[in-house]
Amino acid sequence: MHTYAMVDDDGAILQITHGPYRYIKCAENVTDDTHYADEASVIHEKRPLTFDETVDGLTLTLSGLPAGLRATTNGMETVTDDEPLVIEYDVPGAYEIKLSGHVEYLDRVEEVTIGEP
Repeated sequence: MHTYAMVDDDGAILQITHGPYRYIKCAENVTDDTHYADEASVIHEKRPLTFDETVDGLTLTLSGLPAGLRATTNGMETVTDDEPLVIEYDVPGAYEIKLSGHVEYLDRVEEVTIGEP
């Protein structure tokens, strides 16, 4: 639990509040979609996701993804670990993979073509 004093411009304490979250002063351009705070309460820009993509028949392999990333595609959802993400599709076609939920990385939607077009 954290305790904070809400103070006006003259320094008068208007209210004391408690909560489970930290409050960190930041610039006006900081948003929850583009930035995150580390353990030392320093705000950083989220990094773009980079990974290798391999298609073999109806199997897609994404290598180099960080652990703890939520991957959603074709009605399936999983969370990545330290191993490559292997997705097997039933039929050839174009699919969207949504990669999201990792505090240090920007969300990304990847379009892939599986099998023959």
